[in-house]
Amino acid sequence: MSQHLTTTPEVRGQLASLMAGKAKTDDKACRIHGDYVATLMPNGKWSECPQCLDDDLKAQSQAAIREQRSTSVKQRRAKLREGAMIPKRFRNRTLAGYQTDDNRDKARVKAICQAYVDRFDDRLAQGGGLVFVGGVGTGKSHLAYAIGNALLDREHTVLGIDVYELIDLVKEKVYRDGGMSERQAVRTLVDGLDLLILDEVGAQLGTDWEMVMLFKVINERYKEELPTILISNLDKPELEGYLGPRVMSRTEEGGGTTLVLDWEDYRSRGKGA
Repeated sequence: MSQHLTTTPEVRGQLASLMAGKAKTDDKACRIHGDYVATLMPNGKWSECPQCLDDDLKAQSQAAIREQRSTSVKQRRAKLREGAMIPKRFRNRTLAGYQTDDNRDKARVKAICQAYVDRFDDRLAQGGGLVFVGGVGTGKSHLAYAIGNALLDREHTVLGIDVYELIDLVKEKVYRDGGMSERQAVRTLVDGLDLLILDEVGAQLGTDWEMVMLFKVINERYKEELPTILISNLDKPELEGYLGPRVMSRTEEGGGTTLVLDWEDYRSRGKGA
């Protein structure tokens, strides 16, 4: 059973006066907005400055909008990160976290990577990629995935994947029931993908078809002027022998370059791959 609210005769009288337009009023002054007419409310308090109340409502509304946008941004970024497939070991890698140890060559490479992030819109417009070559543990993957992480924070689409996983992905798309054509499978690694990071380039692939698919992915992205980052444990001449001079040359177009990391093992000192 509902219970009726009880009010005192005084409150009921004030409510009746408000509804009838006969409430008590008084001239008040707001230190921000100046003079205003205050109304005596049923709780016995005078109403506040209407402009202040309006400003408070707007501020609350804007705060709610900012919170909603922030949540939306976090959700979008989380979705982009989920689709990026960056290995768990490298998901938190940053350029700031790459230690140069006062080594001039390391500092130069790190600065180039930072400039690549800062000017990525130019690279995206021109298709300029990066090639990281050097021995195991020199920090190639750290730097490459740090670039990818920074671009994900800017809501670019990124995919990071080992070459053999890339080939498995293409095979799955082509050979599954009702699968895609080879061209369609390759295009899934081109269309709508701002940056592709390919690790373990130069690792032995099993068949000529697998090598052709790798070349097709790199070439299709080149033709669409979309950046690709290649990571290889081979040195530059060996990688050129593996990919061919034409592919290597194309990776350096549009502001791209090859970075040679030829210093001691970075991983063995506990600072990451």
